[in-house]
Amino acid sequence: MPHDLDALENRTLFCLWTGHEAMSDDRLRALWTIFRTTGCAVAFLNRETLYDWVKPAHPLHPAWPYLSATHKADYLRCYLMHHYGGGYTDIKPTAKAWGPFFDQLARSDKLALGYQELANGVAPVEGPLGDELRRSYTDLIGLCAFIFRRGTALTAAWLQRTEALLDRKLPDLRRHPAIHPLDRQGILLPDGTPSPYPLKWTELLGDIFHPLVYEFRGQILQAPLQPSFIRYR
Repeated sequence: MPHDLDALENRTLFCLWTGHEAMSDDRLRALWTIFRTTGCAVAFLNRETLYDWVKPAHPLHPAWPYLSATHKADYLRCYLMHHYGGGYTDIKPTAKAWGPFFDQLARSDKLALGYQELANGVAPVEGPLGDELRRSYTDLIGLCAFIFRRGTALTAAWLQRTEALLDRKLPDLRRHPAIHPLDRQGILLPDGTPSPYPLKWTELLGDIFHPLVYEFRGQILQAPLQPSFIRYR
């Protein structure tokens, strides 16, 4: 069992596929590029194998069964980065070796490393904070690929804020669980009615992650480890 693994030290890179649906050919090709080119030990977690990584003393949040596949992946990357650290990447094509990125973080005293966020990639946080985040997008790192030290003040705050949100949403999630992998608040269902699923698209990841990264920006490195955002679905 991997429960004591330090995934930064062991150069482990996590990939997630938490739904029941089969991967498309493009996704499978993207996954193969991760195995072939990153030079890392790739931990591919799906809906069966992910439980090998759940710490007995720290079970998944009770909201887990009710989340969409997308929001499960949002939650799980937070859980993994806090308890194990190491790398995470979306299943998107990559042509980069990750060894130098792991080394860069390991040699530093910083808490995380990621690629500089894109101007149009900032979560739609409202109010003055959202305005500040969008003005300061070059201080942020993106959501799709990163490396973290485990068990830091940054990962603890990330997990605490994520699980606090799920605590608040749990009664509504029990009443209105996700019905498809991309479910989100207000999206139109096949019958034309708005989905009653209570989580917005970015609510569980970007809306928490970007403000937190901004708070800790002085303790985060940037490096060009982003995957390709073309032809991955």
